[in-house]
Amino acid sequence: MRSPAEAGQKVLMLGDDFWLLLPGSSRPLRITPTQKLLGEASTGDIATLAWSQDYEGQLRGAARCDGDRACWHLSLQARRAGLSYPRIELWLGQAHGEPLHAELYVGSGKLAKTARFVLDRQNAPTRVDEMWLGDQLTAKKQTRIRYLSRQRRSVPEAWLNPMFLARNPSLE
Repeated sequence: MRSPAEAGQKVLMLGDDFWLLLPGSSRPLRITPTQKLLGEASTGDIATLAWSQDYEGQLRGAARCDGDRACWHLSLQARRAGLSYPRIELWLGQAHGEPLHAELYVGSGKLAKTARFVLDRQNAPTRVDEMWLGDQLTAKKQTRIRYLSRQRRSVPEAWLNPMFLARNPSLE
């Protein structure tokens, strides 16, 4: 985590299990995917966006998005119980299959959050650079998540132990 308020925090995700290590703490804290980090973003919102692997999708049909943009509307159902949102309604641009916005529903069927995606290039998008989350249950606040860098890395298996994080706080 890179913001000044989060400096030194580390999150470890193993399957559906999450741990948070705070600077100066001797033990990592077990957290749930729905616990909020800062603003309205939860751990699951940031760490578990592998929707193609975690959800079964069904095409609902063509739609119009963001004014007059041609979109596909998909309904996604969770493949397993440990996910933050059992159901997601997703709208993709027809031209490139890029995510445009989503509605995220909790187990009770209530709309919990809306997500809007900002892409790197409008005409030929290759990645999501920002995600705006809007809380629909309580505060009606917006949280902006910016993806500053992406790097695929291989890490030693020892790093995948929550206590290893506590004993080695300066992993980079």
